[in-house]
Amino acid sequence: MSTLRDRSATNDGQPLSAGAYIAISAGGLLVAVALLLLLVFGAERIIGAGLDQRVYYVLLVPLGLSAAAFAFGAMQSTGIVRTTSPTEVRLGGPAAFAALVVVGGFFLLPEPTRGTLAVRVDRPVANGGGPVAGATVRVDRGPQRLTQSTDAVGQASFLDLALTGSELVLSVEAEGYEPLRTTLDALPVDRVVRLELNPRSATTRLTGTVLDRESRAPLAGVVLSFASGAAVDTTDPLGNFGVTLDRPESGQVTVIGTRDGVVGLDTFVPVQADPPLSLLFGR
Repeated sequence: MSTLRDRSATNDGQPLSAGAYIAISAGGLLVAVALLLLLVFGAERIIGAGLDQRVYYVLLVPLGLSAAAFAFGAMQSTGIVRTTSPTEVRLGGPAAFAALVVVGGFFLLPEPTRGTLAVRVDRPVANGGGPVAGATVRVDRGPQRLTQSTDAVGQASFLDLALTGSELVLSVEAEGYEPLRTTLDALPVDRVVRLELNPRSATTRLTGTVLDRESRAPLAGVVLSFASGAAVDTTDPLGNFGVTLDRPESGQVTVIGTRDGVVGLDTFVPVQADPPLSLLFGR
């Protein structure tokens, strides 16, 4: 009995020595640091899974245990937390320290004004599906503009995006695909936006009107030859024309216009379906 009383008096009622509690506290701190490194270096994958706001709170658990072990075991401090709503709760000793760190970190953290966003770009299922790597993704929100390229899995990650403010505008461009622009009024809950890029068609449709250079009146009967005869059309009574031709890599084609055997148009025009072209005929 005397031996037990002496041991109890030495440890002040604590089941472990101060050194053991210091080791436990250090272990909890190391776990918290490891989780922090995971959050930093695995940011892209965590953001892509929509877990960036959840991993942070996991850090609070080992930090709370570390604080409790150090305060209760090494410093021999105690604490009590009481509440009467909704039911009476009483926490004593190390539990009080752990609760204060975890609960305090969860509720007292100010609402973030900046955060993360992941944009995943894929091909439509009708076109075989799969990620689009190397696409340029631009995010505009008010004065803020961020640009990233998609990685091998078709994802672009933005780590410092304003969470509040004006509407969010996303623009995506990739070689061989039609450009995409979309507007979001609110961010998705998981902060992951999924977009589909349609492959660029091998052909394009050109439409427009031929006008007299001096009077700006529509000209009928003008024969237009695009890309050295790859597509030919004659303007109707309202001066309108329309041709379909292969999409050139340069983004423009030659067009020669003749009327009654007289060449009145010889130039380059951009390959675009919208808006319609307006061509001037005459010297």
